[in-house]
Amino acid sequence: MTFDQILDSDRLRECLESGTGKGVRVGILDSGVASEIPELNGRVAGNYEVVERRPAKPTVVSLEKGKDVIEHGTACAYIIHRHAPDAELHSIRVIGASHSSTSQKLLAALEFAVEQKWDVLNLSLGTESSYEQLARIADKAYYQGMLWVAAKDNKRNKVGYPAGLSSVVGVDMDYFSDPLHFRFDPGRTTEVEACGVYVDAPTPGGGWQQFTGTSFACPQVTGIAARLREHFPDLTPFQLKAALASLRENQDSSKSG
Repeated sequence: MTFDQILDSDRLRECLESGTGKGVRVGILDSGVASEIPELNGRVAGNYEVVERRPAKPTVVSLEKGKDVIEHGTACAYIIHRHAPDAELHSIRVIGASHSSTSQKLLAALEFAVEQKWDVLNLSLGTESSYEQLARIADKAYYQGMLWVAAKDNKRNKVGYPAGLSSVVGVDMDYFSDPLHFRFDPGRTTEVEACGVYVDAPTPGGGWQQFTGTSFACPQVTGIAARLREHFPDLTPFQLKAALASLRENQDSSKSG
C-alpha cells in the first residue's frame, strides 16, 4: 500500500463497495452487547466487563455471554455489523444501568483494548475528565496503528474526550439517507459528520427501535473504517483521516433532509 492509494478516491470507493471487514477486529466500549441476538450472526467473539474493586483499580473480566441492560451498545454493535458483516466484534461493558460510568472504568477499558491490539475501537461515549491519561493511552494506540473512532458530546457546544483528541476520528451527527454517506471537515475538532438521526437497530429484548445521537453516528464511521482496514491492513489513524477527506467530495452532495 502506498499513500497515493489512500488518496485515490476511485480506489477507496471500490474498497468501500466491496469491503466486509473480513479479518478486522473491532472493539466496542459501551453498555455491553446482547451478543446472542440473531441480527449479529454470532460475530461477537469476546465479551468483557470492567469491575470496580475498591480500593484497587478497576479490572476487566471476561464474560460467558454478552449482556446489555440499556440497549445502547447492542445498537452500536449492529450498526458496525451492518457495514462490516465479516468483522470480528469484541465488547467491553463500561456503562451500567444508570447510563453512566466513571473515568477510571473508561481508562481501564481503554488500557485493556490497547493491550488486545484490536484494529478499530468504537467509542460512543466520552468524558470531560482525565484528559492527560486519555491522551497518553490514545497516543499509545496511535503509534501501534489502532484506529479510534469516538462520538462527540451530544450538546452542541461540547466535544468531550476522546473525540476531541487529534489522534482520534471524532464524529458528530446529521441526517443522511444513505448510512455510508458522510461529510469531512478538517477545520473542525470533530472532522466527520455521519448518519445519527433515526437509525434503525434491534433491541436486546426483541423488536426494533430508532436511535438518534452522536453515539449512533460513530459506529457508522467505525464500519467504514473496518471496510477500509480490510483492504489496507496497515492503515494508520492519520491515513484513515486522509482517506475520509479524499472521499468527502462525492459525499458532500449526498445530504438529505
